[in-house]
Amino acid sequence: MIERYRDLVIIYEENIAFVISCDSLGAIGNKENDILKVDEEIVGRTTLKVALSELLSVGATPLVISDTLSVEMHPTGEKILKGIKKELEENGLNVVLTGSTEENFSTSMTGIGITAFGRARKEDLKIKKARKGMYVALIGYPRVGSEVLGAEDVMTLKDYIKISQTKEVVEAVPVGSKGIAYELQVLEDLYGFRIKKDDGLNIDLFKSAGPATCCLVVYREEDTDFIKAMTDKPFTHVGIIE
Repeated sequence: MIERYRDLVIIYEENIAFVISCDSLGAIGNKENDILKVDEEIVGRTTLKVALSELLSVGATPLVISDTLSVEMHPTGEKILKGIKKELEENGLNVVLTGSTEENFSTSMTGIGITAFGRARKEDLKIKKARKGMYVALIGYPRVGSEVLGAEDVMTLKDYIKISQTKEVVEAVPVGSKGIAYELQVLEDLYGFRIKKDDGLNIDLFKSAGPATCCLVVYREEDTDFIKAMTDKPFTHVGIIE
């Protein structure tokens, strides 16, 4: 059976689930027409993090990374791949890496896509397990563009690995360009319940969170202290499931 769940595709084979996620990036890099100028290694690291954040958030173990680079291999592609490989190595992720570059035409703007393929036991997936009375919180902070560079309050790949390995996290939803409010609505639509938001919530629910700079987590009340201490990123209680 094949299922679309949020931005993921999940393929079920008996008690095993294969999970596919992806992310793309454009106009960010060091080419002539890039809008945001950043080092190409950051381009590779950031795009990889977003694709893997979705995979890890449902408890899947990454197996294969496919990079589709809309740039030439030398020098831009090599620098992007260097960033991807460093990010994988620094986080202890042993995956098979494959990909492609654009060698027929010269490009004046950076473009990259990453597809991640992973596996989990069906029973271990962090999906469809949220229940009424559970809490919803935000880890990290919504940032986008140049705000991300050097920020210490945004989610890292290491943080998403912790979420993947933490049984106390019932469900996790990385927040990207559509903002926190959108992802809360996705959760409500998936489950058919309502999330009662805290009064005076002092965070912009509609701001883009760029490259998965924050993440919504669902957990039981008794696990609150553990969830707060799980990472060194800001913790914001968002509401309760009704």
